[in-house]
Amino acid sequence: MFEILQAYLAEFTYAGIFLVLFLCGLGLPVPEDIPILVSGYLSHLGTIRFWPALAVNLAGILLGDLMIFSFGYWMGPRALQHRLIRLVMTPRRAAKVTQFFARHGKKAVFFGRFVAGLRAPLFLAAGVARVPPRTFCLMDGAAALISVPALFSLAYYFGEQLDALREFLGGTKKVMALLLVAGAAVWLGSRFLLRRWRERRIPAA
Repeated sequence: MFEILQAYLAEFTYAGIFLVLFLCGLGLPVPEDIPILVSGYLSHLGTIRFWPALAVNLAGILLGDLMIFSFGYWMGPRALQHRLIRLVMTPRRAAKVTQFFARHGKKAVFFGRFVAGLRAPLFLAAGVARVPPRTFCLMDGAAALISVPALFSLAYYFGEQLDALREFLGGTKKVMALLLVAGAAVWLGSRFLLRRWRERRIPAA
């Protein structure tokens, strides 16, 4: 799959990157980590430029996420009964995702980005649960700003060791685990700083 995507993205460059990642956000059965790594490697080779490619990666991912969230938001529970959704999301899986979201709330949107195979169903469930669009965009955007540049930069800076890098990633599970830990640290740190800031704004009795 890596070689196929490499040939495709080398041919269509930025438009190809955007389209693939946009479709991944809609549930295309291709791990979005692969096109991110491929585009980082193509940037390493000089086929595409670093910053425009990274921006296109983020745009494709976030717009795809927003589309499936919006579908759930406007359709409500009926979205889970749509025939196209049921092709990739069985009632049993839908129930598990809905329970996971109900248990963790908006935090599930943030951490769900680091779990391949969970993103699209979880973002759909967030829409069905009518999470405020601003909250969804903030949570998803914050997570994407951690995961996407990290994977893209790995392929860019270690392109010469791409085979070793792909072997280490092992389907990106190890990196995703590291990113999940980093994401948790960022989340907890931001909550702590926000709490301290609010406490300082409250005048002492």
